[in-house]
Amino acid sequence: MLITALTTLSCDTESPYSGYSVFFTCDASFHPFNQASSYGQFITIRRKSSTSYEVTDAQGTKHTHNLTEAEARQKFYYGLGGLIIGTPSMEDGQIWAYDLACPNCEMARYRLQTDHIGRASCNNCGSIYDLNCGGIPIEGKSRILWRYRVHTAGTFITVQN
Repeated sequence: MLITALTTLSCDTESPYSGYSVFFTCDASFHPFNQASSYGQFITIRRKSSTSYEVTDAQGTKHTHNLTEAEARQKFYYGLGGLIIGTPSMEDGQIWAYDLACPNCEMARYRLQTDHIGRASCNNCGSIYDLNCGGIPIEGKSRILWRYRVHTAGTFITVQN
């Protein structure tokens, strides 16, 4: 009976990983991608067109990246609202990736705004999240940010699910 109760409880646990399609890769030895591997720094990435995406660096400066022919063949997917990629200041140097869409509003148009101290906020519902502590809400509604798996190989970062 105890096993049944524990199994039932584990089925109700919400996964921190998003089910939205994501595949993105970049070379973190180049600016602005190199900021993602600095403690407490987060960049955002969102699709701009079928041939380009926009990167907002940790200081808020926007950079447009036009896809190369090889990148266009890879078919990047950006989750629901885009990506937030960075290295939390409280972790072991591991890079994390979150969805740029607010998990409470659950719509691509409600993208989070990030700041230079590792917080993300939603202008629609007012929720504020701590990117340095796993995307937990520090104000507002209670859902944590959706995460994506990150793999690193040398200077390359790949975000996928």
